[in-house]
Amino acid sequence: MFTVSLQKRCLAAALLASAAAALTLSAAAAAAPYSQAPVTEYTLLPKFCWGQFNDELVGEEYWIAGCGVGTNHYCEGLLDLQRSKKAKNLDQRKMMLGRAKTNTVYTIGWIQREGFTATCKITPHVQQTMKEIELQFQIYHIK
Repeated sequence: MFTVSLQKRCLAAALLASAAAALTLSAAAAAAPYSQAPVTEYTLLPKFCWGQFNDELVGEEYWIAGCGVGTNHYCEGLLDLQRSKKAKNLDQRKMMLGRAKTNTVYTIGWIQREGFTATCKITPHVQQTMKEIELQFQIYHIK
């Protein structure tokens, strides 16, 4: 008859529990949207950003298509810009504006790098956002 020591049974049970927990976390992560934001915030963004915050929105109007892989950062940048306008103090505003600029510059770089500047439907939107961010940098004396 096959017998397993108590120590080995405890180890096997712990490994089984760890594996079950990992599978549960993986399933939850797969079901989670790419980015996190309350619905009251992301619905103030352009509709092409909504799918990034809610995976149940599957139509093409909810996603940025045909602009390159780096454009997923644009919606985060827009969210940071939006949050900067509601910041309670100047340090928070500057931090959010810095993040908005980083994400928008990253997006512009990817659109250019992949040769989509002329064909990407959001190029004018991104360029206008960059102008707004630069103006905010001037207003708040951010370098």
